Amino acid sequence: MTYKEFLELLEELQLDLDSASEALDLEISDIEAWEEEEEIPKSAEKWIKKEKVEFASLNNTNEDNDFEDEEDEELIDDDDDNLDLDSEIDEEEK
Repeated sequence: MTYKEFLELLEELQLDLDSASEALDLEISDIEAWEEEEEIPKSAEKWIKKEKVEFASLNNTNEDNDFEDEEDEELIDDDDDNLDLDSEIDEEEK
């Protein structure tokens, strides 16, 4: 993995160099020095790929989650609008 690919993945994961340096226990300048190398260290590649998997699982949407919302909407009873509460109160007073 190249430094450019690493930066693109960081951006995709909404992370920055500070996050990477903290996670990898490196100085930002050490990470920036990878730009001169053909590939980033394997430990960094392994970490960013692990982050990508975790990010994907956190953001995995399940279409079934919307099922409950649709079901709840069907349970709304529109008949309440037609109730004549005044007549019920009059009957109780009698």
